[in-house]
Amino acid sequence: MLTISQDLLKNIHLTEKEFMIEMSLWLFSARKISFGMAKKLADMDVFQFQDLLDERGIPIHYDVEEYFTDLKNLQILIG
Repeated sequence: MLTISQDLLKNIHLTEKEFMIEMSLWLFSARKISFGMAKKLADMDVFQFQDLLDERGIPIHYDVEEYFTDLKNLQILIG
């Protein structure tokens, strides 16, 4: 569990939720955490977090390996 000082939040003019959102965005854009972990840290669903990334101009990490994994999974689903 992470404890955030109320003095810190007051000095940076953020609520605890806003702070967690900012941290999730920073960690995700720095490629320190996955999309799933970032949305969980921000306490958002997939679509909310995708919209937030778009608003901030932060690209979703999606490499060739993930593409082929998705393609394989799609082929399994389709049959």
